[in-house]
Amino acid sequence: MTPARGASREWALVGLAWLAIAVCATVWMAIDTRPPEWDHATHLERAVTCARDLAAGDWRMILTRSSFYPPVVPCAAGVVYRLLPTDAAAAEIVMLLFLAAGMAATYALGRALAGGTAGVAAAWIFGTAPFVVFSALRFQLDLPLATLVVTSVLLLVRTDGFTRPGWSVLAGLVFGVGMLTKPPFAAYLLPAVVWVIFREHRRRAVANAALAALVAAAVGLAWYGPRVVGMPRQIALRAVTHGAEEGKPPTLSATALAFYPTSLFMQLGVLATALLLAGIVVALMRRDGFVVVAFVAPFVLFVLLRNKDLRYTLPLLPLAAVLGGMAVAALGPHLRRVALGVLVLVGVVQISAVAWAVPPSRTLPGLGVPWVLPSRPVRADWRQRDFLRMIVQDRAGRPATVSVVPNDNYFSVSNFRYYAVRDQLPLHLTRPWDGEPLGIDYMILKSGDQGPDFTEAKSRRVIERLARDPALARVYPVIADLPLPDGSTGTLRARRIGDGVAAAPETLARTLEAALRQRVGEVARDLDALDIGLAYDAEITRGRVRRLEVTARAAAIGELRARDAPTLRVHDLKVVIDDVLVNPYALEAGRVQVLDVGRFRLERMEVAAADVQAFVAGFKAFRGSRVHLGPGWIDVVVEQPGPDLAARVRVVPAADRPFGLAVDRARVGWLPLPRLLVDWVARNYDPTGQIAARLAFPVEVARVATSEQAIRVGD
Repeated sequence: MTPARGASREWALVGLAWLAIAVCATVWMAIDTRPPEWDHATHLERAVTCARDLAAGDWRMILTRSSFYPPVVPCAAGVVYRLLPTDAAAAEIVMLLFLAAGMAATYALGRALAGGTAGVAAAWIFGTAPFVVFSALRFQLDLPLATLVVTSVLLLVRTDGFTRPGWSVLAGLVFGVGMLTKPPFAAYLLPAVVWVIFREHRRRAVANAALAALVAAAVGLAWYGPRVVGMPRQIALRAVTHGAEEGKPPTLSATALAFYPTSLFMQLGVLATALLLAGIVVALMRRDGFVVVAFVAPFVLFVLLRNKDLRYTLPLLPLAAVLGGMAVAALGPHLRRVALGVLVLVGVVQISAVAWAVPPSRTLPGLGVPWVLPSRPVRADWRQRDFLRMIVQDRAGRPATVSVVPNDNYFSVSNFRYYAVRDQLPLHLTRPWDGEPLGIDYMILKSGDQGPDFTEAKSRRVIERLARDPALARVYPVIADLPLPDGSTGTLRARRIGDGVAAAPETLARTLEAALRQRVGEVARDLDALDIGLAYDAEITRGRVRRLEVTARAAAIGELRARDAPTLRVHDLKVVIDDVLVNPYALEAGRVQVLDVGRFRLERMEVAAADVQAFVAGFKAFRGSRVHLGPGWIDVVVEQPGPDLAARVRVVPAADRPFGLAVDRARVGWLPLPRLLVDWVARNYDPTGQIAARLAFPVEVARVATSEQAIRVGD
């Protein structure tokens, strides 16, 4: 057989394997009716919004919608969505296309390193790996990332040690696309790049590698430019902090260290894992450490990170498959054919076990993990669209804020928000409320399971609060109960005041003022000359107060219920709150529950320069930072690992937030930043956007003036 005919036959075998997976996935998608889970729902939501942004030609929104997830995969689905009637079908097409490209690149890499047999075996191992099949049924970023990782490693081979400029430029282009797929891409690729450069030891290789890096930077500049300073902090947050919050075991504990090695059996498959280990031995015996380093180094890195998820090592499975393919290729001709036949049989069994739970999953002896993650299609309606439709009808099409209390994978704020965005409903979906349901028009609750352990407490707190507070339950009566597929009940509560209470308006006003004085300790202490004024009429019996004015000669304000919360010492304070809605049933009982606010306006306040410095230094993220006031400006120095950031800012009016910050100049260390980069860097430190996003009602701030002595609000 000629090499050309042999290669064509091999490509056909890879294509047939992908076609079998694609047919299986298509049938599965046609049957399964479950809502998308958590990140799956979030990425589908972004695909829908990107399709609309593309239709409107709004490239700025495409680049700014997400602070962490780049737009390549969601917008690829958005492009297909514009041509198809459903976003779910568009997303699955994109996943299958990435799978096809990943299998092709895996075959090509295996063939380049160890021949056609290794390539075919590697493509089959990767395509039929249990966790790859599982992931192909869900719209996530990790399978596309795996495709970009193996394609990049293949192009590294094609650069011949970065000695071929054309291939180096192409490699840089793909590197850039990989970074626009998901930020951790660099962690998967960097060890292989370093290996190639150190093995080559030539100036030409270093120059071509630098050229590839420049091309990659140019590709990712538009998206990463505004995020370049804040991205390391976001990655650290996800890699370490989230792991601790979710109760993941300590990094060096036996459980943590064993998580990924034992999980390989259900990610890659039992047979493929054995071939992987054999392939590592084969590669080392041949003194071919390239693909071993490309797989092992990032694998060890993720083993040592606190936050762990099977998705995080999925991008390494193509490289593991190539090592497995090298083990198959090292066998004799007869054994190679037998091994390929066994791989086909095992692959079919794995696809069936994942997609149809036939054969059923079993726990592997001694490892404590299942041999596959079964995910048979389920025809189940979790009633998200029914709940949302009832809210829209009840609200007569007016905007509303809805708190989704549970965090069940099929019944959470993520999939409710996805359906609301897809159906273009005027609803704002939020997580469980804390403290008081301020600004919440509707609550969606669920009996039974509330979701993962690390979020369950928030959901239970809301459920228990409604159970033990009759006044709160009365103002949020149940308007619908719907059965859910897991045997639980979904409940919709709506804010209803009714006819109010029978107490006299004057009595209620005195009660409200007294209750507010008691509650003010939650947000202020060391109060001097506190005064609370009310403007009300008969509507106070239904909880409505026209105006509330709060003044104080001095106070220390902050989120005092939070542990170690910094406080800001202020003077000459005046706050005006219009159209206040309180719970009249709680007020009748002598308590205050604020339910909504029409407008909150900071009319007057003065903060001394020393108190501004103390407040900023009180935040853990800005500890050690320095603030200096001047006439019309504020100089800020942010201390951080590496060079410090220094900037001169002005407080300016803003339409979409209480106030804005304009940066006149900035420098990193001793290096002044060009005007274009100033705004990019400032975005990562500007807290005003986060402040606005957390507000449950409109907030206005009077004119702000600064001098060397103080910041003054109002006249």
